[in-house]
Amino acid sequence: MKMIKALKIPIILAFILLLVAGLYSPGFAKYPTRPLMWLCPWGPENESVAMGRMIAEEMSKIIGEKIIVNAMPGGSGAKALKHVLSQPADGYLLLDAWVAPLIFVVLNRPDIGYTYSDFEPIGHITFMPFTLVVRKDSPWKNLDEFVKHARANPGLSYNATGAVSVPHAVMATFLKKAGVRARGVPYAGLAGGIKDFLGGTLDFTIGNFWVKAVYGDRTRTLCVFLDERHLWFPEIPTAKEQGYDPGFGDSGMGWDTLAVKKGTPKPIVEKLRAAYKKAVASKAIKAKLKEMNFWLVYKNPEGCVKLWEDSKRNLKEGIEILKWEKAQFE
Repeated sequence: MKMIKALKIPIILAFILLLVAGLYSPGFAKYPTRPLMWLCPWGPENESVAMGRMIAEEMSKIIGEKIIVNAMPGGSGAKALKHVLSQPADGYLLLDAWVAPLIFVVLNRPDIGYTYSDFEPIGHITFMPFTLVVRKDSPWKNLDEFVKHARANPGLSYNATGAVSVPHAVMATFLKKAGVRARGVPYAGLAGGIKDFLGGTLDFTIGNFWVKAVYGDRTRTLCVFLDERHLWFPEIPTAKEQGYDPGFGDSGMGWDTLAVKKGTPKPIVEKLRAAYKKAVASKAIKAKLKEMNFWLVYKNPEGCVKLWEDSKRNLKEGIEILKWEKAQFE
């Protein structure tokens, strides 16, 4: 009898450990048992939807269930994030969490109803670094020539994308730190102001490598706002190596993180993380994303959270600088 009682204790402990590990629960062990959804916060025409489909297809092969990519635009991306939080935390709804709705919108609208702490990162997806671009026929051959001219001639105008947007905050921060007072002109995104920029109405523009890829024969990229040169475009110098503070560094760019609702069972989160990590290691995926000018950079969950925290701190400063920029010409 004593031996039976003694055996019960390790059996119970083993049972508890199995529950904690998620190995005993049939639901966790069998997950997923139906298709998953990958939700993008932008319209179906946005390139990020196509990017999501590529990675989702590769992840589907690994986890054994189809991952369907859908678009849910609205509220500067906030609609999709709110929808995810309204659904069960069961791992069947994945969020393509971009910096704008995850961080920037919250800073501008603290009453939005969520923060990044409501989400659990699966893995970092892409970086889209911002650049400073002038026309090829402009007199400025490098960043130093541009900055010196802009300091001496306050009021140069540039395509700022939105009135209050991530790229606008990044550019305004760089300009202020460089001692430049320029007018940010709002458009409906980067593409919305390209025509005026190329036509000479604007003096320069925020850019990214889409601008270089499409309009490289008519433009000159003076710098990239990165800590180090871009892997694919090593010929473009950073602002830092030319003697200017880039402002945000690597957190000051367009980026997104695959995430799920906080509270999703840990075994499910870990299964998704393992599938994601394996999927983005695919050479075929990396090659396809490079063709689309998406720079895929894997970050572990801790690295994702650090990026979120750094971006919150830097973009909070950027929002104040946007107010400063506007006040210069009122």
